[in-house]
Amino acid sequence: MKNHSVTTGIKKKPKVRVNKFFLPVKIALFCWFAGGFTSSVFVPVYLKSRGITIAQLSVFTGTSIISQCLSNLVSGTITDKTGRSKPVLMANLVIFLVISLVFTRMPQVKECNRGKIRLQCSDGDLISRNSCHVLENRSGNVSCSAIKSINGRGSSDIECRKLSNISYFDIFMKRNESRNDSITCLYNIRLQNYSTGLIGLCEEQCNSFEFDCMLKESPDCNSNRAIWIVIYGILINILYFSHTTTYRLFDVIVTDLTNAHNADFGRQRVFSIIGSLTGPPVTGYILHQTGDKEYSTVFLSSAIFAALSALSLSIVDVKPNKPARRMWKSTLELVTNLDVCLFFLMIVIMGSAYGFQITYSSWYLQDLGASDLLLGINRGAAGLYGLPFLYSSRWWVDKIGHRSLFILGLLGHALYFFSFALLKEPWYVLIIQLTIVVTYHLFWVTTMLYIVETAPEGLQATARILAGCLHFSIGKIISILIGGYIMSISGGRLAYTVVGSIVLIYAAIYAAHVLLRRKAEKYRAESTQAEHQNELQLCSSQEN
Repeated sequence: MKNHSVTTGIKKKPKVRVNKFFLPVKIALFCWFAGGFTSSVFVPVYLKSRGITIAQLSVFTGTSIISQCLSNLVSGTITDKTGRSKPVLMANLVIFLVISLVFTRMPQVKECNRGKIRLQCSDGDLISRNSCHVLENRSGNVSCSAIKSINGRGSSDIECRKLSNISYFDIFMKRNESRNDSITCLYNIRLQNYSTGLIGLCEEQCNSFEFDCMLKESPDCNSNRAIWIVIYGILINILYFSHTTTYRLFDVIVTDLTNAHNADFGRQRVFSIIGSLTGPPVTGYILHQTGDKEYSTVFLSSAIFAALSALSLSIVDVKPNKPARRMWKSTLELVTNLDVCLFFLMIVIMGSAYGFQITYSSWYLQDLGASDLLLGINRGAAGLYGLPFLYSSRWWVDKIGHRSLFILGLLGHALYFFSFALLKEPWYVLIIQLTIVVTYHLFWVTTMLYIVETAPEGLQATARILAGCLHFSIGKIISILIGGYIMSISGGRLAYTVVGSIVLIYAAIYAAHVLLRRKAEKYRAESTQAEHQNELQLCSSQEN
């Protein structure tokens, strides 16, 4: 490794040793995580700006879980079958890049509002008793026709009949907040023929004047909205599965490279975390400065980062592995192993806890009175806390051990959830957030290294990708469905208590399994040693 390293420093000062081989790997990780996290943060608000509803976004996200898992497993199988992970990763990077560019050209799918509304006079004001959101944030030409014009005495009035000739006017809304009726909105009307001032229609002689109005189509609405929503759903699924598969394949390639070159996987992850902390703020700043409400900057930034990541990775020499043979037999042996089954169940539970933490922590903290500043600091601290531990991750894994770190991860999640259930002062979350060191940063490094040591030779890539799918996809959807239901029914404190209890129970189960396994291994080792000593004594007695 000395031939691949550059050592820099000042005489009699600490020196920094840089492995030249891993420089493009670090750049590729930084660029990918910067672009990938930028996409994750801004895709929901981009879809909202395009006219996609929250219900449709939920459907897109739910269906994408299936496509993500299938894509992950197919990519892992291809990688193991061919022994080549780099071409599969590059293909997913290209797919992500192309779909990102496609999103910069996608049309609006806002609904064309053609519904009828009725305006009438009431207590001197022109009101609509339709739902207020029908005209929410809308000001423009509305085609109206008079259907009734009577005065306060109930008889026809000449002045009111004159108003029936007016067919177009501009609506300028003014909602009366003093009224408790949430479906009633008040409007000031300015007639098209009198653009210089407001003309009141609800005067004494026309206090029951009524209009039937047809809302004209918005210029950015889409008459083929249903078709384009389906297209958006397909593209989101493709974007998400290429997105998550790229993450998983980076884990495969980087762990292979670190094992081949006796490097530290955690130190490469440092650049992943730095990239995830850099991409979204930089893109957000550009959006703020340019005023880009179309969010084209987001996808251009993601595409550029993905291209730079692919370019950096292209110069890395990734040695192919031996193609897998008898994958089905190896898979059967793997899934019938109790230790492996408990390990993957632990991955699901850890993923569910992590998904719940990421999804609902900001919501819960805001209910406790946390400011937007605290929410931002808390999310940034989650990444910063892990950097020193990632840099020394190999030492921690060797010192504590794989299974002991898994137990610490489970206990860390339990501590996090029980602390949140008792939390009253939001700023204490910055102390509680320290648990992420063992629940995510060291945990994920340990998981990748553990699979390298335990998975069969022909299932290395598939096992690592499966772990990522279980943790980041399956676990997250479980936490959203179950945890979200408990929060909506019984509140946040109970939800955090329930999830923490589930994690603590499994921590006890897994710890008991580890202790029994260690005792069994110790017993087998002692038995083997005793048999060996007996054989030596027997041989010695025969010689005598």
